[in-house]
Amino acid sequence: MANYTVVVTDHDFDDLSIEQDILDGIADVTAVADGVDVDDEAVREALRDADGVLNLRHDLDAADIEAAADCRIVARYGVGVDNVDIEAATERGIYVTNVPEYCLEEVSTHALTLLLGLLRGLPQYQRSVAAGEWEREAAPPMHRLSTRTVGVVGFGAIGRTVADSLGSLAGDVIASDPFVDSETMAEHGVEKVEFETLLDRADAVTIHSPLTDETRGLFDEGAFERMRDDAVLVNVARGPIVDVDALLAALDAGEIGGAGLDVFPTEPPAADHPLCDHERVLVTPHVAWYSEEANSERRWTAAENVRAALQGETPADVVNDV
Repeated sequence: MANYTVVVTDHDFDDLSIEQDILDGIADVTAVADGVDVDDEAVREALRDADGVLNLRHDLDAADIEAAADCRIVARYGVGVDNVDIEAATERGIYVTNVPEYCLEEVSTHALTLLLGLLRGLPQYQRSVAAGEWEREAAPPMHRLSTRTVGVVGFGAIGRTVADSLGSLAGDVIASDPFVDSETMAEHGVEKVEFETLLDRADAVTIHSPLTDETRGLFDEGAFERMRDDAVLVNVARGPIVDVDALLAALDAGEIGGAGLDVFPTEPPAADHPLCDHERVLVTPHVAWYSEEANSERRWTAAENVRAALQGETPADVVNDV
C-alpha cells in the first residue's frame, strides 16, 4: 500500500504510466490537471498533500513551497530549474532535482541543425523557391564552415557536446563561460575568451547558458552591435537570454546575418510575431530537447529521484544545498 502522495503540477504526456510504475507501492501519483495550463490555486491546494512533486513548466514560488509542508522533493522534468524558488525550497529542507543529461544529443544536434541551416542560407532559399524562383543569389555569399569561427556561450554539458561536434567541422571554436577554466575548454579543443571577444570574433554564436540574473537579456542591443554583420545567432537555451526586440532591430538594420530560435521569452510567441516570419530567421517550437527516447528518460529519471527521496535516500541530480 502506498504511503505517500506525489503531485504532478503539470505535464504534456499521454498518461503517467512511467511515473506510476516507478513509484508503485511507494506513492500515489496524482496530476493537478492533464496539460500545462493549470490553475495556480489548484496547484497550491494539491501541494498541501504532497510528499513529493514532479514539475514541468509551472512556476513554483515561495507560497507554493510553503503550502507543501510535508514535501521532501521537487523534481523537475528538465535541465533548468529557473521556475522553482530554490531559496524557499532550501530553507524548508526540500530537495530540488533536475535531469541534467537527458537531451544532450538532441539539443546539440538541434543547435547544429539551426546553425548549419543559417550558414547555408536555408531561410532565404526556402522563401525564394516557394516564390517560384531558382536563384543562388537569394542568399548571401557563403563560406566553408572550415574557414569560420564558432562561438559557444555557456560551456556546460550541452555546450561541450556542441563544441566536440564542431571540432571536425569549424575552423575555430571559441567559448565564453565565467565558471569554466581555460584548461577544461582546451581539453575539448576550444579557446576560452571573454564574452565581448567572442562577439567580436565569431561568425556564428550558439547559446547554451542557464537563465540567471546575469544571463537574462545578455544578448541585447549592445551585444548585437558588437557582432559581425554577417554573423548568425542560435538560441536553444532559454528565451529571456535574448532580447527579441533588440534582435529584430539588429536583423532589420543588417547588424547580424540571421538567427535560429527554439525558445522565446514568452511561449508560444504571438502568431504574428515578426521574428516568426522573418526572411533570415529559423524558428522551431521549443523542441530542441525532444526525441521519444529523451522524453521517456526525463520522466523516469525525475520519478527515480522522487522515489529515492521518499525512501530516505539522497536523490541524484540535487541542485540545492540540503
